[in-house]
Amino acid sequence: MRVHTAITLVALCCVTAVAGGQALAVEAGTAQPAPLQIAAAPASQPKPAEAGAMTERVIALEKENLVLREDLGKARLDLRTTLSDQQKRHAEEMARMQQKIDELNAQLAADRERESRRGRNVWIAIGLLALGVVAAN
Repeated sequence: MRVHTAITLVALCCVTAVAGGQALAVEAGTAQPAPLQIAAAPASQPKPAEAGAMTERVIALEKENLVLREDLGKARLDLRTTLSDQQKRHAEEMARMQQKIDELNAQLAADRERESRRGRNVWIAIGLLALGVVAAN
């Protein structure tokens, strides 16, 4: 796999260098652009010793791939479990906060009712005092 990648990379660099050189020459007016032709890399037949080594390498890579897939599966499961736990904790925290809000709202409503009653009683007392003053005169 690395050999094919290296060959492809070298071929790409060569083509880019040739095209860049031709582009500079065309810019300078010294040459005409020629169509690019990419030569295919000669396909070499692997020798029997190389074939055995390649087979071993492929088997090793397949085993490594299997191990990596298992690790990825475990990591995903761990992440899902962690995310689920965090969501549960968040939901519990939100429920506690909502309960505190409800308690504070109930306490606020009770305080408003007490203040309202107190204000009403003050006005009733002022009205009675005014009636008493008027009746005394």
